[in-house]
Amino acid sequence: MRVLLVWVACLTAIWASAQPAPPPRPAWEWGSFTPHLPVLFLQATNPLSRETPVPATLRLVYPPGSRQTLTNTLALQLRYHGATSLGFPKKSFRLSLSNAVPLLGMSKRTGWILNAAYIDRSLMRHKLSYDLFRSFSEPGAPRHAADSRFVEVYWNQRYHGVYLLMERVDRQLLGLRPFHSNDFSHSVMYKAEDHAANFGQAGRAGFEQREPDPERKAYWRPLELFTRFTSSSSAEEFWHAEKGIEHRLDLGNAMDFHILVQVTANSDGITKNFILARDGQESGPQTNKFFFVPWDYDGTFGRNWNATPYPHNVWLSNPLFDRLMQNADYRRRFAARWRQLRQKPLAEAALVRMIEDNVRTLGEAAQRNVQRWPTDRGGYPDRLTFEQDVEQMKVWVARRLQWLDQEIARRERP
Repeated sequence: MRVLLVWVACLTAIWASAQPAPPPRPAWEWGSFTPHLPVLFLQATNPLSRETPVPATLRLVYPPGSRQTLTNTLALQLRYHGATSLGFPKKSFRLSLSNAVPLLGMSKRTGWILNAAYIDRSLMRHKLSYDLFRSFSEPGAPRHAADSRFVEVYWNQRYHGVYLLMERVDRQLLGLRPFHSNDFSHSVMYKAEDHAANFGQAGRAGFEQREPDPERKAYWRPLELFTRFTSSSSAEEFWHAEKGIEHRLDLGNAMDFHILVQVTANSDGITKNFILARDGQESGPQTNKFFFVPWDYDGTFGRNWNATPYPHNVWLSNPLFDRLMQNADYRRRFAARWRQLRQKPLAEAALVRMIEDNVRTLGEAAQRNVQRWPTDRGGYPDRLTFEQDVEQMKVWVARRLQWLDQEIARRERP
């Protein structure tokens, strides 16, 4: 009997060894890795579109060692986010929570964006740009841009890669006055949607109204007055001491926004893909000024909007900034601000440190994202790895800063 049992065991072992090994678990399968980024689980039953939000749920799991371990399941309305980027296989999401929540240490709010950054193989160009602009802030002169955190996302129980959880640019983020029908002027936000939003002609072409809610009130007059002034005023009117551009536009903000565009070389962000905003007033006369807020910076730091290489030696402008730079005093102020920022946030070492900090934060999640969304196929113009993109970005930054030092000094001269 014992011999029979041994013989059966041997046959069983032989049979088992002859069977093919089970396929390895994907590196991103939940439970096969220890997360070091927060993990966000999104679930929805209905198909998504850009136009119509659908009910969904969100659950956030924190990495081991975090003070928080698990959030309650949150209800929200979900839809796709973006325009051109909707043609990519990895899509961005727009989240509207049922209740305001301070996710990952950011502000307590209902409106969030999960940015896919599919075309940006470093995954960090949005975050670099917005963090950089916010670092230009000074007491009494905030530079508004979305705060953000890297997360990994599971969409309907399937791993969906690394995303950037971002605050939505809205009235709350900018600290604008709520709508009151009897106010002297209402808070406004106009999104530059296409290249007609270049301030070179009067009207509203290229802009989309975001604030006030256009369903509540169409409110184009502030923008139309501003574009008429920027495009058709005489030089004397433009620089008038009491009624000129400095009384309509926050020139300190405009300089910093133009510097951000130059440093990042956002060729798609100087005549579109920005927010023009102004706070409302209960009573007159009008004293609050327009200011810029950056948006859509995945095609920056040496890469174009379609991920093709972008040169380091290109000056970016539009008709408004051209008019400003024609004034000798403005050019001196612009150059002085550039030299001031080069001492700290725009020092080459500081920018490289920001890049390397993001690399460390992403860690192994960057490789899981590549496994989920390979960069050696699809619509990319070249076959660039995460590591190669990061290294090319550092080299490009050094060349860009050196060129801008020379170009701004040249333009400062009479």
